[in-house]
Amino acid sequence: MSKFKRIPCFLLAAAMALNLAACGGNEAPKETEATTAVQETSAEETTVEETSKEEETKEAEKTAERVLRMDAMSSAGYPAPYLSSPKGAGYAVVQYIFDTLIWKDDKGFVNYLAERYSVSDDNKTYTFKLRPDVTFSDGTPFTAEDVKFTFDYMTEHPYSWVSTSSVKETRVVDELTVEVELNDVYVAFIADVASNLPMLPKHIYEKIEDPTTYTEPDAMIGTGPMMYESYDKDAGVYTFVKNPNYFYGDVQIDRLILSGYDDPKTALLNGDIDVATTASYKQAKSLEGTENITVLEGQSLWVSRLYFNFDTPALADKKVRQAMAYAIDRQEIVDKAYNGAGLPGSIGYVHPESNWYNPDAENYALDVEKAKSLMAEAGAADSDGDGVMEYGGQPMSYELLISDSDETLAELLKAYLGEIGIELTVKSADDDTVKSLIQEGNFTLAANGHGSFGGDPKYLASLATDTSGAAKITTQGGTRWQSDEYDELFSASTKELDEAKRAEMVDQLQEIIAEEVPTIALYFKSNAAAYNNSVFDGFYYTMDGISSGIPYLYNKLILTTGTWKAE
Repeated sequence: MSKFKRIPCFLLAAAMALNLAACGGNEAPKETEATTAVQETSAEETTVEETSKEEETKEAEKTAERVLRMDAMSSAGYPAPYLSSPKGAGYAVVQYIFDTLIWKDDKGFVNYLAERYSVSDDNKTYTFKLRPDVTFSDGTPFTAEDVKFTFDYMTEHPYSWVSTSSVKETRVVDELTVEVELNDVYVAFIADVASNLPMLPKHIYEKIEDPTTYTEPDAMIGTGPMMYESYDKDAGVYTFVKNPNYFYGDVQIDRLILSGYDDPKTALLNGDIDVATTASYKQAKSLEGTENITVLEGQSLWVSRLYFNFDTPALADKKVRQAMAYAIDRQEIVDKAYNGAGLPGSIGYVHPESNWYNPDAENYALDVEKAKSLMAEAGAADSDGDGVMEYGGQPMSYELLISDSDETLAELLKAYLGEIGIELTVKSADDDTVKSLIQEGNFTLAANGHGSFGGDPKYLASLATDTSGAAKITTQGGTRWQSDEYDELFSASTKELDEAKRAEMVDQLQEIIAEEVPTIALYFKSNAAAYNNSVFDGFYYTMDGISSGIPYLYNKLILTTGTWKAE
């Protein structure tokens, strides 16, 4: 199998010239003025010329660019925080240029722009000591003033990727020391804020009144391992060059090119790209065993979920929701609707591979008989024998809202719930429409996917309810689920600094979710990616994602820890 090595054009041209000079044996050259002139050249001149060419070739080989080509989300926009990050995976593009105080490697959180940090006795103030050797790509030193500016600026100009609402005040102590005081104890501050907030250059952004529309090149000045060179919006191609002054280690590539491909698997095999991250799970896995190709699998932090509108009396009944959970074969959904690319959803919401997962929470293994028993306990009955249960005198016949692409899932859900007397009719629409209708509460039952648990249990906030009694539609969908116990326990868990005690609280939260079944997690998606290990080796999936919901092989630290192979 080919190693898909890419030969720079100038090297190829030199090689072709040498080959032509050495191969003239098969056919006598035609007598021309040019060939005659070569023949009359002295031996000394020929030797000098050949020596010169050899030296040029060797020098070219020394200076050949190390170019790494990856597929990527090509429509994320310019790689500045306010321009790419709102597109979700666009944050993965931004992180090549912009750094955070704390980051993650393959094992967990690491001090990054911050050399170290400490926490006050009341656990409300974080003091960060910055590295002394950091500069922005334009040569300007990175200081505490930039940290303070970033927190203040992103409070004034809310940043879609992470909120600074937990921050009361940011203070400069000295050039390399900064204090961040919180409004209250927030145990997830490092995981949620310090490791996600990209540090902005004050000398640039203090002049930018609207960062969401500013696309000038200086908006892309950061401290990261790569520097912005260009973004071809029409072609969807990003080009970055090595930051020679990167503080965290020597970057092993000279140029990084990100572009979108309709068929990333073929592009990888053809040598058009070296890393395929957007290939489907099935496509990537099919490359296992291919020479020079490494296939990796990891969490995607994406979940498919069944939502309930609690304005429907039957769906507001906990026993009915529990019955539905027992009736649904989540493993079959993984196998048939998603081609085996994932894990069955856990009813307690937390991914089963997370350190925070509670295996003792009820997970509703398939049990149709138990489901029927719970329906009877809820008072549901088929009084007219038509196969459809009635609840409170009303037939349990509901519309299921679902995306156009989830036809198989819709058919499976119809079959599962039909077994226990719940009749579904399917209403399909494009994904954006489905999401909007769910958020508006304009549905009865709905199935949809979204980013899920990753990094810290603070993400359980997405199931927090509204104790005011008003209609509540969480980011996970559903309406009017009320649990004072859950809200109080969740709030307490965000302030508990003892990890063992907090773990107990998170276990309890999962047990409440499993008991109440405010939604049903159907499926946790898995990602698979493939890369050419003869070009660049050392990619890995970062456990629980490199940031909020970004699990891909995009961790920028790979650029210093990986190994360039294409010599």
